[in-house]
Amino acid sequence: MGNMKNEEHKMSLPKKAGSNDLQILSDNIPGGMFSCRYDEKLTLLQMNKGFLSMLGYTQQEVEEKFQNSFWELIDRRDRESTLAEVQRQMALGPDKELEYRMTCKDGSTIWVLDKGHLLHDDKGNRYFCCVLVDVTRSKELEEKLRLSLERHQIIMDQTTDILFEWDIQADAMVFSGNWEKKFGCSPVTQHVSRLFWQAPYILPEDQPLIAKLLSRIQKGEHYAEEEIRIVNGKQKAVWCRIRITGLTDKTGRAVRAVGAILDIDAEKKKAQNLIERAQRDMLTKLYNKGTSQESVQAILANGVPGKRAALMILDLDNFKHMNDTMGHLFGDALLTEVAHTIQKQFRSEDIVGRVGGDEFLVFLGHIPDAALAEQKAVQVMKAIGEMAVQELTEVELSCSIGIAIFPDCGKTYNELFQRADQALYRAKKLGKGRYCIADAKQLAEAFPVQPCSAANTRIDSDEETENNVELRLFEYVFRILYKSSNLDTAVNAILEVVGRQFDVSRVYIFEDEEDPNYCTNTYEWCNEGVRPEIGNLQHVLYANDLEGSYHSNFNESGVFYCRDIDALTPQQRETLEPQGIKSMLQCAIYDKGQYKGFVGFDECRVNRYWTREQVNTLVFIAEILSTFLLKLRAQDKAIQNAASLEAILDNQSSWVYVVHPETRKMLYINRKTREWVPDAKLGNTCHKAFFHRETPCEFCPIKDMDSDHPRCVRQVYNPFLQVWTSADACFIKWKGEQVVLLTCHDITDLKKEAGDDRECPEDGNEQ
Repeated sequence: MGNMKNEEHKMSLPKKAGSNDLQILSDNIPGGMFSCRYDEKLTLLQMNKGFLSMLGYTQQEVEEKFQNSFWELIDRRDRESTLAEVQRQMALGPDKELEYRMTCKDGSTIWVLDKGHLLHDDKGNRYFCCVLVDVTRSKELEEKLRLSLERHQIIMDQTTDILFEWDIQADAMVFSGNWEKKFGCSPVTQHVSRLFWQAPYILPEDQPLIAKLLSRIQKGEHYAEEEIRIVNGKQKAVWCRIRITGLTDKTGRAVRAVGAILDIDAEKKKAQNLIERAQRDMLTKLYNKGTSQESVQAILANGVPGKRAALMILDLDNFKHMNDTMGHLFGDALLTEVAHTIQKQFRSEDIVGRVGGDEFLVFLGHIPDAALAEQKAVQVMKAIGEMAVQELTEVELSCSIGIAIFPDCGKTYNELFQRADQALYRAKKLGKGRYCIADAKQLAEAFPVQPCSAANTRIDSDEETENNVELRLFEYVFRILYKSSNLDTAVNAILEVVGRQFDVSRVYIFEDEEDPNYCTNTYEWCNEGVRPEIGNLQHVLYANDLEGSYHSNFNESGVFYCRDIDALTPQQRETLEPQGIKSMLQCAIYDKGQYKGFVGFDECRVNRYWTREQVNTLVFIAEILSTFLLKLRAQDKAIQNAASLEAILDNQSSWVYVVHPETRKMLYINRKTREWVPDAKLGNTCHKAFFHRETPCEFCPIKDMDSDHPRCVRQVYNPFLQVWTSADACFIKWKGEQVVLLTCHDITDLKKEAGDDRECPEDGNEQ
């Protein structure tokens, strides 16, 4: 246009027969039609009524205000880029097609699609004949879609979970980009059902689990999940939870699945640590009584290897005297050292536990005969007798042992324990410091009907100690939470057990809401005669109801103990007194150091004292509960976010897909595209899916894109779908590499309105 700067003469289009009819026709065509010189001002020569109506001007106003300059009607923001694009297209041929903004009379801005052809008159002057279509609505939809995709990408980038999609029919899987970042290797993406579970990054013992998981989805199950270990680049096995949801076609055949891989390594290790703490004796670190019994019962139920086994009960001689004379600290240290000494005498697969104060249990799961058990008993007695305690006490350290052989003396844990206990009693009567093997032929020896231990005179033997009660409570709480399929039911059951065990009035849990200024009473158990308060304690505002600084009541250990609520601030008392509370103990719930709520225990009868042991027990139970609750809430939130994101993408009205610029393989497909184009599948090429071609289309907008031209918009007709689309292609970053995002808007109706809805040639591109 610049080379036409000095061209100022008027030019008229040649008039032909029937021009009046053409004028009438052009004035009634939807959209705008005009012709203009190819000069610096783009001097307007002709305008139809649609053109003037689109902009809101009269022909006289255009002449007076803009001196018939089409250049002045173009939005200032787009003038230079429009000029550059026209010059680029003119270098390729006489046709142009581009989009830009124009300013209307009322000051509003509209987007137009300008399609024109460059002509020459008989004097050699150049001019354009153009058609304008208002595409403002399409542009608005494009912008909404772009923002939606950006939000989607932001969510994808910020989540630590690995997302994947499995095309079951093609047996191909696509993973989000954070797989390689997390595991330091490339995942198996082809022949997934056959190769993925055999991949070297899946631990061999977990491979059957993942194979079964994939098989369940292939067979039509809607949802499945499994916990497996995946080896990362540092050769460290990371615990992961794989969740996968299957999608079926109208016939019920599984065709696709989407899922997520969650890193639960920290959670798993914490759970394992909690299990370890619940299973172990706190003093000696051996298995406690409950775990010892369960472990032996499990082996007996599954069948004893070698068909013979031995259960031994060991009891320290004279330990009560040593403990009373030397003190409990000495007694605890001695028990710890004895436990270590006993454990060293046995194999790793043997079960060694502490079942009483100074009473230990050993189960040998595979022995050739009773002689090995006797040999081990002698070995243990010798090792304990050689412990250097004579320098500290005049009493000689020894032990007595009772042995019961499976299956001669019994086939159940209780039978073996009773026979071994009888043998231990006999060893004690014979002078201590010896072992006895139970005689299977003399099972009717006079013993109390109720099972009891020969250690009735020893510490913790007559009745269960507070420490043992706490251990059993830990085991119960953890077992219920870990095995329950319904966490709400499990939590309510635990609150009741804890409440009755410690005889409190009310046990409850408060959790912070999404707005951390509020909290809600989510669980509650009340003792007999105590009024429930959960219905009155929903959406509680910390600032108004709890004076805002409620968090400061918890000490560095996360404990808030108030023996008398009269010691609290007036505003806090005002909230608590109507609930009948006299004293309370609360334990904070923390997630990565951030306060998330609390577990509470109320006493409504008296101002209660809590012992340190009780506080420690309740804090530990609160920690177990919070671990499971926090994970549940995180999972609920992740599910909600995923559902919201899926709803956004699946309700777009345009065809949206992502392709690799070199291979043209489709990397992402939205729901509308999948529904309209049956062959649109991940990994398939776009030209094959849309046009049934084996090679890229000649009119593909990607061909005209490079670093200098990162965007291309063109209209394309698809004869198979019988629709016109405005295809907008642009470069984006996708999973760490440059790909092309294509947004195709249905403009078939616009074409019909413009009278240009004819089918295109086979190449699909409008000429």
